[in-house]
Order: sequence, then structure tokens, then C-alpha cells
Amino acid sequence: MISVRPASWLVITAALALPSVWAEAGGGGAIPVQVNLPDMAQKGWEYRVALANAENAPVGSRLTELSWRYELGPGEVLPEASLCTPLECVALNMARGSTDALAGLPASTPLSLHFVLPGKGMLKHPVRGGAAQVFVNYRLQDQ
Repeated sequence: MISVRPASWLVITAALALPSVWAEAGGGGAIPVQVNLPDMAQKGWEYRVALANAENAPVGSRLTELSWRYELGPGEVLPEASLCTPLECVALNMARGSTDALAGLPASTPLSLHFVLPGKGMLKHPVRGGAAQVFVNYRLQDQ
């Protein structure tokens, strides 16, 4: 079973606009990942979107921080959102923010966004999917 832990919240600032400029100087960087989110109409259903970052991560690099931003269309119900690895999830209580809750994991760890509409049954009007952006910040291991 996947465990969920709350994220530590920071507002995304200029680091989102310039993700790898500062990190490269310190032996690390950032991998920007952009995905489209699906329309969501079924309550209680988990909608998952894989983030393709593993093939871009340098060998031996470790996660330091994950920053995210997502947009959804208006809807009757807002989904609960999480950023997940295969073993654990971090609850995203805001549509934008950052967390170091997964720091230390290999930067090549598969990541995905998960959305669940609370309750049961179908919505009359689906929550329209939008775009999501995640920055996978990493540091290279000392040689």
C-alpha cells in the first residue's frame, strides 16, 4: 500500500522560471516535466499521469526538491491531488508549491501525479483537465 505524507509548503518563485540556472553551479540541476491532465468525471476513481523524468536524470543523482503547478477547469468537486513514487505519495494541498519530502531518492525514481474526486458516482459536468508542470530538482552525488 502506498503511504501518503503531507508536503512542506513553499510558494514557487523565480526558481520555476529559471529551474536549472542556479542548481547547475552547485553540481545539480532540474528536469522540467510538462504533462496534460485528463478530464475527470468519476468520483472515487484514481486518475494517474506518469511523469517522464527517469531517462533525463544523470546517473547517481539524488532528488532534492520537487516543485509543481497544475491547472484544472472549474468543476462541482475539486480532486485530491498527490505526487507519487511507486512506494509513497505526497499530498498536494495546493495547485502549486514545492516539497523536499522525497529528497534523497534517486532522481531516476518514477514519478506520477494522482487525482481522486471524493465520493462515489459520476459528475454531471466533468472537471476539465489542464496542464501540469513539475520540476525535479537534483544534486549529483559526490565522486
